[in-house]
Amino acid sequence: MNKEQLFEFHVRNNWFKISRYYNQIAAEHDMSFSWGFILLNVEKEGTPSTSLGPKMGMEPTSLSRTLKNMEERGLIYRKTSSEDKRKSLVFLTEEGVEKRRAARDVVLKFNEGLYKKIPKTKIKAFFEVTYKIDAYLNELMDEKK
Repeated sequence: MNKEQLFEFHVRNNWFKISRYYNQIAAEHDMSFSWGFILLNVEKEGTPSTSLGPKMGMEPTSLSRTLKNMEERGLIYRKTSSEDKRKSLVFLTEEGVEKRRAARDVVLKFNEGLYKKIPKTKIKAFFEVTYKIDAYLNELMDEKK
């Protein structure tokens, strides 16, 4: 089997290109792709910093460093949870909300472009296949527990 027949080759290749594209656009807004992704995942009522790592696929130390940089830059602030003093909630500043809008617009524009280029039947098939891949990966991960 050559690499073009491997699922992970295509997933990784496309994800690499998407991330490069998003990083190029983010740089125009003095940000990075990961900053934009974090901004898109912070809820108005605050988001526990511990829940951002799994959503981002980031290690805790890397996430911690990224959040520190974003805080220094004035995009987010952290507040201790009133219910659980061990929990830190992440909130967006006004500038963070503006940058979130910019990130959201870029993601929507990218997806709208794909929806225009790909027939609906192929889009449906793509999502069906990705759900099957996800289910299979969950099975494999469960077996390892």
